Amino acid sequence: MHLYFKLFLFSVGFVAGAFLAVVYVDLSSDKDVLIVKNQRPFVQYQYEDWFKKQGLRRENRLWDELRYENKSQYLESNYLFGKISVLCVILVKFERNVKAANETWAKGCNGIDLLYLQEKNRKLPGKRTKEKAPPVLLCNNLLTVPDKYDWVLVVYDDTFVIMENLRYFLAPLNAKQDYYLGHTVTFWSRDYNLGQAGYVISKGALDKLKSNLSEPDACFKDLIYYNKEDFYIGKQLGKLNISPSDTRDLNGLSTFFPYNWYHVFFPGETYFQLSKYPVKCCSERAISFNAIEGHKMYTYYYLFYTLQQFIDGKNGNIPLINKDPEDKVWKSFLKERNIPSDHITSYEYYKVWEDLVEDPNSFAKNLKREEHSDL
Repeated sequence: MHLYFKLFLFSVGFVAGAFLAVVYVDLSSDKDVLIVKNQRPFVQYQYEDWFKKQGLRRENRLWDELRYENKSQYLESNYLFGKISVLCVILVKFERNVKAANETWAKGCNGIDLLYLQEKNRKLPGKRTKEKAPPVLLCNNLLTVPDKYDWVLVVYDDTFVIMENLRYFLAPLNAKQDYYLGHTVTFWSRDYNLGQAGYVISKGALDKLKSNLSEPDACFKDLIYYNKEDFYIGKQLGKLNISPSDTRDLNGLSTFFPYNWYHVFFPGETYFQLSKYPVKCCSERAISFNAIEGHKMYTYYYLFYTLQQFIDGKNGNIPLINKDPEDKVWKSFLKERNIPSDHITSYEYYKVWEDLVEDPNSFAKNLKREEHSDL
């Protein structure tokens, strides 16, 4: 019980801000703010500075007002969606996860590119060639990313990403510079970002990668591990002196997690051994969690986007005003059906309703009959 309560508080805490801030845009201001890259780019004051330089101001609103007031609201998350363009490249292993992602977190992507790591409908394992190896497939895919996207998020189909928090960190960064963001690990003396947590590549870094791999079959170079596409991309970026940045927040708390919630809160001794930076749970602006079955994405989505905490307000707490006394309501019901209301027993009144509404057993039988008829 303690774990679920902690998860609830955690989820409500770092998601609420993205939705409750209403943004007012000064359209006369069109500034292109360039923030100089530093070793730890994910710090809140940079976002606040960037926000002010956009000519924006915000006003916090209660869920009660957003839901029950008949007013059009322009949220801060809406502004960031239009300002920070992110292409989500989803590495697909299971089709059921793709459906869940598209219906939940991936709705926050500006574009979605599905990359199947194995041939669809293949029932028997076959010999894997270099052309079909995941590192080569991903490399060739990145070389074809349209120039209209500022950032590319590479993520597995079993990872859940909170896109609002990702844009919160990306907003003050200059996409034309070299950024390679994620959960950094060290393997064979090389730093790279784990695919399980998802990683982000800026347009500047991607343009250099495209230029360096412009020759035919360039993606075949230095291919050692056929299944470690994250290591391979990190290696190619490393050749260009593009290394992973420290993505912990200002308090030293982690934002990209290559494990699910349980292992994030209770990591054990064997987890995060390869992580370059100390892993501490959890930033209020956490971005990603991995190892999530498709059906659990709907649970995460409910906790983050549907469940709302009404801490104040009066719009949704107004009781229904019924001017008619209770006895007049049921007497009017009977009168509409030409049934005398004098001296009617409770059983007779029940039978009137039974003729109108099916009893629970009949309703269930009819529902099952309709389900089988649709098959």
